Amino acid sequence: MERVTEYFDQLLQQTKESGWVLNEELTFREIDDKEGYIRGTLHIYGGFTLHVAEYIDIKEGYPKRYKYRYQLQDRADTLLARWDNAPHHQEIHTNPFHKHCKDGEIVPSPEMNIPRVLGELDDVLKDVM
Repeated sequence: MERVTEYFDQLLQQTKESGWVLNEELTFREIDDKEGYIRGTLHIYGGFTLHVAEYIDIKEGYPKRYKYRYQLQDRADTLLARWDNAPHHQEIHTNPFHKHCKDGEIVPSPEMNIPRVLGELDDVLKDVM
């Protein structure tokens, strides 16, 4: 991968191939050919929404997410889960990567991206569907 636009195109294709995403409202702002922002909402089967934000840079052919947030909400806009990499939970051994759970608990998480979050929806939504 050479350009950030390739990453965005690939991301759109992955959301289309997901069995969870009904439609997407993502915006992309290219800073230069290697750097950009992605923001928006993925509308998820069952009336759920996944709000996404990424600041990425293409380094050595791979996307580096310097900042990300993926927030899953139900129809009433209640938080079900949020994955982010803000470095404010030093007690988490995967710092800065962590997940905020519906019950308020903050737990370790691997570094996430949109396809990984979509892959976790089966587990996250099993108790609310």
